[in-house]
Amino acid sequence: GVEKVFSGRLKLTIDKQKQERITVYRDDTDEYLLARLAMAEAEGEDIEGKALVIKVVMNRFANEMFPNSIREIIFQEKQFASISDGRWYKVQPNEECWKALELIKKGWDKSQGALFFERSDLSDSWQSQHLQLVKTHQHHNFYRR
Repeated sequence: GVEKVFSGRLKLTIDKQKQERITVYRDDTDEYLLARLAMAEAEGEDIEGKALVIKVVMNRFANEMFPNSIREIIFQEKQFASISDGRWYKVQPNEECWKALELIKKGWDKSQGALFFERSDLSDSWQSQHLQLVKTHQHHNFYRR
């Protein structure tokens, strides 16, 4: 199989023939980055909303179109509004962010393969015109190609 290793705690092994994905958690670095992104992007959302933000990053990690580390995915230019506008640098994850991460670690996935998301109050966005809407949860729309 092909192995992508997070900058620490999360390791995802992808067996290309079986398309099976196994997640193993190893260190705190990526977990912190994911929890912080959930806070920056979905502070007003419920635990599931925060988990969906994290799951988008995880889905990207498993997809060859995106970088090979959680850090690179989160900081890829023009991908997450909270990085671009600086909000990510001003927040710390709360308990709900950690609970969202725990849900994912236990195998939760209601993302329907989403690779992108945006606030649902945006209209005529690039995402809505070029991607397939797979889910709306609270104040976010989730998309895939």
